[in-house]
Amino acid sequence: MRWNLYGLIIVSLAAVWYPIAAPASSREYEPGKQYPFGRPNPMAPQEISQFHFMIGNNNCVEERRDSSNGAWIEGQRSWDAHYTMNGFAIIDTGRSGQSSNGNMRLFDLETKQWVVTFFAMPVFSSGVWRGQLTGTDIVLKQPQKAPGLGLDGISRLTFHNITDTGFDWIGEWLSDDGTVVYPFWKISCKKSTR
Repeated sequence: MRWNLYGLIIVSLAAVWYPIAAPASSREYEPGKQYPFGRPNPMAPQEISQFHFMIGNNNCVEERRDSSNGAWIEGQRSWDAHYTMNGFAIIDTGRSGQSSNGNMRLFDLETKQWVVTFFAMPVFSSGVWRGQLTGTDIVLKQPQKAPGLGLDGISRLTFHNITDTGFDWIGEWLSDDGTVVYPFWKISCKKSTR
């Protein structure tokens, strides 16, 4: 677990440092005046286009499960994304009330999977999810204990209903045997700027 955290920190620092230290000729796919959200590098894995729907600014409605009583609490959030690492990755950020989170999305050609790192503040949390396009949905998974119960299972994050104008997302915890599915977070986004 410690090495996963170190890896997350290194990738995040590289994403921040790279645009500053790289020569201008190697930053042509980064966000700029002509392309405010950057663009995919033609040398990047073709799978980078699978997350193109996120690029830009997105206004969202979220529902989070209240763990004390199971009720859904609705709120507003942003979810904005742009290309980074000279068009080889996507970085996205979200904001809801006082909470902020960020993700780095890279496609691993060796495993044929997306590797997504997640960070949240002001209450620190982080993780790494892996997955791929399954039909028309992007499904990411990570082994995870059930919140508050300690049971072994999987955190599953699914992007679905993907269109040019928006997307939906759901976070669920699943028991290892698949008999228990507990949705804990739902988000529905509409594109505001691309």
